[in-house]
Amino acid sequence: MTEKAAAPKDKDTGNQRYQRKPWQRRNQNQGRFETKKKDPEEIPVLKYGPSNNFSKFKEAISKTALKNYGQLGKLIKLGKYFEPEEPNNLDYDLVNDPYGVNKTTYLEDMKEYRKEMIKMRNERPKLYALILQYLSEESLEEIKRSDTFEAIDEETDPLRLWLLVEETHKVNSISKVEAVTKMAARTT
Repeated sequence: MTEKAAAPKDKDTGNQRYQRKPWQRRNQNQGRFETKKKDPEEIPVLKYGPSNNFSKFKEAISKTALKNYGQLGKLIKLGKYFEPEEPNNLDYDLVNDPYGVNKTTYLEDMKEYRKEMIKMRNERPKLYALILQYLSEESLEEIKRSDTFEAIDEETDPLRLWLLVEETHKVNSISKVEAVTKMAARTT
C-alpha cells in the first residue's frame, strides 16, 4: 500500500487543511511593491545642459511660489515683480464727503496696499532661497560664472536671480562649458 503523505487535518471539522508555501501567501506582502504616487507639489532639481528639465522646474516652482508667497510668486511666470494697483484718491470722491467715510475708506485701502508691498519686499529673500534650493550643482556653478551674480547674491534679489536662471537654462542657450557645447553641437 502506497499512501501519499496526508496533509494535517483540522481537529474540529475533520477536513484537510491546505498548507501554503511562503511564496504563495496571500495579502501578507500586499502594498510593499506598490509604486508611490508622485507628489504634485514636488519641485524637481533643475539640471543643466541641453536636455534639462527647465519647463517642468518652472511650472513646479511657480506653483509653490504662488502658494507660499502669494503675489510675489507671480514673479516666476511674469518675469517681473507684480505691482498691485495703488488706490487712486480720485476714485473716492474726497471733496463731497461731509462725514469722512470716503476718506476713511481711502486711508484703509492705502494701508492695505502698503502692507502688501512691505510683505512682498520682506519675502523676497525667502523666494530667492527657494529658487537656489532647487538648483543642481552644475546649474549653480553656471549661474555663479555670471558677472552679476555677486551683486544679485548680496541683494538676495529673486527677480534678477530668476532672470539669470532663465537665461542660462533655456534649451537654446550657449554654454561656456566645453562639454555641454560639444554635446549640443552633436545633437544639432
